[in-house]
Amino acid sequence: MDFILKRMNFFVFLFVLAFPFQAHTEIHSPWKMEGANERITKIRMGTARLRFVNLDGMPIKKELLVKVNLKRHSFQFGIGMGQSWALFDQKNFDRYRAYMGEVFNLVALGFQWSWLERKKGNIRKVAHIESNFNWAKSRGITIKGTPLIWHNAIPNWLSGITDLREVELLIARRIRYLINNYPEIRIWNLYNEAVGAKKFFVKDNVIANWLRSKGGPAEAQAWVIEIAREIAPGKIYINNHYSHKDPAFMRMNHKLLEMDANFDAIGIQTHMHTKQNRLSEQDLWNLLEDYKVFGKPIHLSEISIPSSAPFRNWRELRPHLQSLKMARPRHKRLEIARASMGDIERYQAAYLKDFYTLAFSHPNVGSMIYWSGSDLYEWRGTAAGLLDTEHNPKPAYYVLKDLIKKRWHTNVAKRTDFFGKYSFFGFYGEYVGKTILNGKEQKFKFIHVPGRKDAHAIMLH
Repeated sequence: MDFILKRMNFFVFLFVLAFPFQAHTEIHSPWKMEGANERITKIRMGTARLRFVNLDGMPIKKELLVKVNLKRHSFQFGIGMGQSWALFDQKNFDRYRAYMGEVFNLVALGFQWSWLERKKGNIRKVAHIESNFNWAKSRGITIKGTPLIWHNAIPNWLSGITDLREVELLIARRIRYLINNYPEIRIWNLYNEAVGAKKFFVKDNVIANWLRSKGGPAEAQAWVIEIAREIAPGKIYINNHYSHKDPAFMRMNHKLLEMDANFDAIGIQTHMHTKQNRLSEQDLWNLLEDYKVFGKPIHLSEISIPSSAPFRNWRELRPHLQSLKMARPRHKRLEIARASMGDIERYQAAYLKDFYTLAFSHPNVGSMIYWSGSDLYEWRGTAAGLLDTEHNPKPAYYVLKDLIKKRWHTNVAKRTDFFGKYSFFGFYGEYVGKTILNGKEQKFKFIHVPGRKDAHAIMLH
């Protein structure tokens, strides 16, 4: 009997050696998604009407073949490019950026105070920020700036200032500088993760101390909003936080509304670097429903789901993050980072397909930003990128591209009626079109928005 048991144990051992991947196999059970596609059709699409006229405004009474194509969604599908601090001088950076530009219509750029003003009063241009900024501008991609202020990214010299009145003047100066010097940026995170400044683990931080002197997170945020509105009233300002479960963030939003603070959207991060933080279908829907009560658009501002061996919880992840923090020189981070695994890449792709579809189907969601484009120097040393370490697309990249550029895309070719009228049912956004009149190709543009009843007048000559 002992001999048989030993033989069985031996074969079990060999099986485990032969199939080590089984220990990390991740299988995504497809979400039910009841009514999701119907909601997408209802809230993200509508009928667009065009009428084709001559220069004198009279209808063109010919049946013209007209082709229209959605150039840019009105919905903001974004990518975070904060990791460019490490990618900018690496090989294949242009390829990384080209892949991002193929899919996303919004780019989130980090303007950390510690990067821009290493010496007091000496504000500098940072190469990777400026390069990405100009690249996005040249492609007509919407740019989001993060953040106007954040207690976790301040220059060393600021910590030596004890006069909180001076600190407030410096904060106001920074906000003015960012908004005035980057007028093309339409969207800004305000005081990022403001309720985090009152957590027990944030100690002796000059910005957190200033926040407390204002009365708390809501009071400090209201002050930031007021400064920003004075400079540029028409931009989109977001109250962003790292956890939807934090009751302090719920209280903060309620208080901001009571104070009539004029912010535009609520940003919620959904980083899922541990199994404990993964959102189920019901978790995601509950999140969106819970924050619906504030009557503000919900921006899923930072989304991460790794394709590396998962950490179970924060306790298991924390030593890994500490090792990353202490890694010197920079490339030592790559030795600590967890590698992508084929079966988990499939899990990542399947999960993101459901996550994006369900969120896109919720009427209050106005933006989704995936946080890491590449596995190379991913911020938490996991394989949460859409590209691998060589900047080659992973399955998750192709899944998002298929959703955004194919399934949620409109491309129509049909003829006008004899009175120059033309209509189609499509996703909201910016369109380009073309037709041929009198042997000459003519191009045009229009914006398809919800609620418009009258037809777009397209003048041909």
